[in-house]
Amino acid sequence: MCQATKYILLILIFLSIANTGFAQRDWEYWTQESFSIPIKEGINLLVLPEWKFKDDMHDIYQFKLENGISFKVNDYFDITPYYVYQEKKSRNMWDRSDLVYLDGTFKVPLKNFFNLKFSNRLRYQYDFDKAKTTWRNTVKISKALKAGKLDVEPYFSEEPFYDAKLNRITEHRTTVGINCPISKNISLAVGYMLDSKKGGAKWSYANVLASNLNIKF
Repeated sequence: MCQATKYILLILIFLSIANTGFAQRDWEYWTQESFSIPIKEGINLLVLPEWKFKDDMHDIYQFKLENGISFKVNDYFDITPYYVYQEKKSRNMWDRSDLVYLDGTFKVPLKNFFNLKFSNRLRYQYDFDKAKTTWRNTVKISKALKAGKLDVEPYFSEEPFYDAKLNRITEHRTTVGINCPISKNISLAVGYMLDSKKGGAKWSYANVLASNLNIKF
């Protein structure tokens, strides 16, 4: 892990600890690996395994494997369909689900506005086992910076989840973090997420430490 990532991570943890009283659920840790394998120009195979831990980061409760093919339509728009295998633990029992995602992602460089990068990912999500449709929208803003001799990219993102059956937003994720390139084809992102969920009449909140290792072949 690069030095800049360590410092930012410590700051994020300190800020989130100050907000622990706001979070009603325990600390969680979500870790994902992203593998991108080129098939031909503009088409890539994506494989993303993900593990989630709760109860102060020591009890695994979800495993997800996303398999997709990304099609680059142009410099600003990608389309990616996924098949997703998921296992989730509830009351010491593991429940398996098969899902599909369909992503449409816009990426726009804002060179005349502080040289920011803006992306918007609209995701259609369908759970076959629960016959459940969810719409998700991730807005992300980032900026490439120099930290000494290192290239780093702080980012901020918002993602609401809309349950089509309940006709309301049932989850919302706010994330701040930093992406650190390790080499030309490998990068590591770490961040703090406030995960908000609404199961009934009230919202519940969890502090989440998130990491993502990206590898491009």
